Amino acid sequence: MTPQPPEGLSASSLITAKGAELKFWIKVLNVSGNVDTLRANLATYYGLDLTINPRTEAITAPTVNEDIRDRQWADLAAMGVEWRDKVRAGIQFKLLTQDKHSAFPILSAAQDLLPTKNNGAPTRSVHSNSELKILPTAAPVKLQSGSGHSSMSAINPPAPTQPSVTIPSTINPSSAAGPVSQLEVAALDDLSTAIAGLERCEGLQAIIQQIESGAVKAIRDRYGPSKPGHRGTADASWSKYSNLVSKRERLHRILIQDFEGDKERFFGFFSVPPPAAKKRKRAANEPTTSDEHFRSFRKIVEAVPWCEADLTAERRKDQYLGADGNFSEALWSGQWKTMNSWEVWREIGRERYVKEK
Repeated sequence: MTPQPPEGLSASSLITAKGAELKFWIKVLNVSGNVDTLRANLATYYGLDLTINPRTEAITAPTVNEDIRDRQWADLAAMGVEWRDKVRAGIQFKLLTQDKHSAFPILSAAQDLLPTKNNGAPTRSVHSNSELKILPTAAPVKLQSGSGHSSMSAINPPAPTQPSVTIPSTINPSSAAGPVSQLEVAALDDLSTAIAGLERCEGLQAIIQQIESGAVKAIRDRYGPSKPGHRGTADASWSKYSNLVSKRERLHRILIQDFEGDKERFFGFFSVPPPAAKKRKRAANEPTTSDEHFRSFRKIVEAVPWCEADLTAERRKDQYLGADGNFSEALWSGQWKTMNSWEVWREIGRERYVKEK
């Protein structure tokens, strides 16, 4: 019967073992001899096959999942914030601090993508007195479905037959590495506006999805005050985002607090029947899946104080007063059962989404 090898001894570990390890394992055998002899003696004694190549575990690449994508976008967002803050402070932003070509504002690198008088060849440097060509406006390209040529023509239109006009570059070589340009400031301001525009989606279902995606919270975390009520600590751009964020947060509280997160009940309550004319038109067409048959989320949010005021007045009625003359939650629950505030508001006939005159 072949003896069992001690713990840690296998064919693969034996092949790579050094002299000290071999002598440690071979205590039961003759410890004399060179490394190969010791290795062979151990293999013979424990019945190990040294001709088998040891397996190496395959190294797998990291899984591309949502967490990795989130970190990538977070890095890009952090870089954008750093760029914007430096521009506002009048400090030049360098993307590659060790590259000799990074000593000029990033936006001026766009000049490399424009045709020049050197037969359209791009140049890496903006420190020379380069000139830009203004090409005549090409005629619009008409795309046709199924035409690969048309698609490529839209990307690479034919060279214009009219002569181009050459104008001097507006970038001063001496100032290329200097303070940030007004163009860069304007571009970053436009970027902030574009981000805000991307967040302005419409429709009740779309807004709820947007909130649950974390997009609204991200805007508050980035631009809002560090603590609730500390308006002075907010970003200078917060005034552009505060109303957008607060209305969406208020809508989400209605879903979570009043409707206890029940989306079917929530969307069912705030749905509105389509107009009769549209109903007849839809009969012959595809059914719609848009938000057009839900009440406007802005109207819902604006109705919150009206709902609260009407319910406060309802609670003051004698029928909800207990023996001590105060409001009785038990009497209220006995009357309205499991209805929430919005459902009670509808039941008492006070529901409205237009301000009373």
